[in-house]
Amino acid sequence: MSERKKVRLRIVSEMTDPEGARETIRNARTGTLGEDGGALVLEYDDEQSGERAHILLTALPGEARMERRGMTRAMLRFVPGERTGGAYMTLYGEIPVQIDTQSVRLTRAESGGELELRYDVYAGGDLTAHTHLTVTWRT
Repeated sequence: MSERKKVRLRIVSEMTDPEGARETIRNARTGTLGEDGGALVLEYDDEQSGERAHILLTALPGEARMERRGMTRAMLRFVPGERTGGAYMTLYGEIPVQIDTQSVRLTRAESGGELELRYDVYAGGDLTAHTHLTVTWRT
């Protein structure tokens, strides 16, 4: 792992359910940026609905992975054109999900960058949300 830099993050998550209802969540966070074997690694702490979690995002051009550590844990892979399996581990048990990724876009510059994920989430074979996640960072 390379040396980690502190970064300012802006995280925007837009979710649209199958009926068309849209929810947008915008957060500003601080975190760290590093590299591991050529992959970009972003880490930050998040809080939503009173639940705290540690998020680890790993990205290469065209592929990404998100690990969530907290009361609800998850490991999700994003590979365009593939439907990958994953699960949310909750206090009530495991919720298996599938991620159908449309796109992974990673742009980097000297002073920052952006990771954009577009994907659909399926639970029990049913579509639960169309999601557009954008994580922008500045050093």
